[in-house]
Amino acid sequence: MTAPNNWGRWGADDERGTLNILLPEHVRHAASLVKTGRVFSLGLDLSPEAPKTPTRNALWHRASKTERPGPAMSSADDLILMHTHTATHLDALCHVWVDGALYNGYPSSEIDHTGAPRNGVHNVQSIAGRGVLLDVARLRGVDYLEPGQAISAAELDAVARAQAVEIRPGDIVLVRTGWIQMLTRDRARFDRMDEPGPGRDTVEWFRQHELIALGADNCAVEVLPPEDGIQMAVHVGVIRDLGGYLIEYLDLEELAAARVYEFLFVLAPLRLVRGIGSPVNPIAIA
Repeated sequence: MTAPNNWGRWGADDERGTLNILLPEHVRHAASLVKTGRVFSLGLDLSPEAPKTPTRNALWHRASKTERPGPAMSSADDLILMHTHTATHLDALCHVWVDGALYNGYPSSEIDHTGAPRNGVHNVQSIAGRGVLLDVARLRGVDYLEPGQAISAAELDAVARAQAVEIRPGDIVLVRTGWIQMLTRDRARFDRMDEPGPGRDTVEWFRQHELIALGADNCAVEVLPPEDGIQMAVHVGVIRDLGGYLIEYLDLEELAAARVYEFLFVLAPLRLVRGIGSPVNPIAIA
């Protein structure tokens, strides 16, 4: 075990993790943040060119077409083959493990070619609550952070203070590094999987603030290469130890340009039974 952890906090059979923190009063408060009705899509396009890690195949899309003479109806349909961790996506609690144990102690040996019987993405159903954007790139005065630049918990707190927003229990925090700009500026550099992002001390920060989810505009949320060679410390700490959620490949540029720092956040993953993750199109409503 690594500390801190939430195993057993919501019962020995829990498969929802930090979603247990998200209460109706949190959702009601988040809804009260809608003042202008402006809607921001935070997701990337799904296409064969969509970003994914080198270990995953590119999305494959074909359309079928049935043409009938009138007055009969004609129609078209889609066929998609993809890794669920393509473009903007949510990691399920079965995504990572250490020493054969998933979040809440479930054995990773249960995962097979049919998926994960425990901690699958279908347990999420929805995430609706107060979203907070922390624009680290703006505070540093740069277009984007450089690969390998870690964002500490102290810096996240400093960004919140500079933006006059308070991180509260039940929040979904989105971190802007500006790195998503590399997707169009220099795709080869973007695909190398060396990127800025939160460092490992954000795991304890996540727990202290009682967050639901942490997202960023990069591949892994966390900084790559990792600090001190500790691989995927934020993934393990947030998902496996705390039962928290990571949202990857967010497009936060429009939201940041509008300087919208708190908003109603809505995310609905595919209800893929036994799924390891899901593509998503998160929405921020201000």
